[in-house]
Amino acid sequence: MTADLGLYTLTIAAVSMTPGMCMTLAFTLGMTVGYRVALWMMVGELLGVAVVFSATFWSLTWVRDQGASWFTALSLLGGVYLMYLAIVLFRQPQEAVRKIEQLATLPYQLVGLGFVTAVGNPKGWAFLVALLPRFIEGEGSLLLQFAAMLAIMTVTEFASMSLYAAGGHWFAAKMSGHQGRLGVHRVAATVLAGVSIWVLAGAAGW
Repeated sequence: MTADLGLYTLTIAAVSMTPGMCMTLAFTLGMTVGYRVALWMMVGELLGVAVVFSATFWSLTWVRDQGASWFTALSLLGGVYLMYLAIVLFRQPQEAVRKIEQLATLPYQLVGLGFVTAVGNPKGWAFLVALLPRFIEGEGSLLLQFAAMLAIMTVTEFASMSLYAAGGHWFAAKMSGHQGRLGVHRVAATVLAGVSIWVLAGAAGW
């Protein structure tokens, strides 16, 4: 089991560091609201990851049997919401930038955004459905394996999101001033729009 957990850790770490919905969102929030505020989104994302992991671990057959429509609905919900945020963020005039930051720093909104993003990511579900059977040992204690693998996944996810959010915060700090801050928000809006298009395209089967 130890050897399998080592390989599992390396696999999860490699996937977590790959740019995706959650990492892009962490980078975007790092630019717009800073690392410490972005931690609220990370809380929601980790809760969502725990839900996805738990459902996949204990119900692999059930998850596969739900069909594409279930994943499509979640993808559409997350993609539309991200596009809405991108449009609002991009269209705000310079004098409204601070208002957007204040609205975006409400903890429950950020926790909800992180949770929806994690649960509504079909690639995360598909990845776990494909990966976990390789590492789950039928003869070992399922409860111990579940606890160890979930702990590894949440730690690597948090570390990866922290790196992305800190990078976004550093990038924003280099673009100080009103025009620079406006530019940061528009860069963040463009990134969010790209993620939204990616999610919606996946839901449409493109």
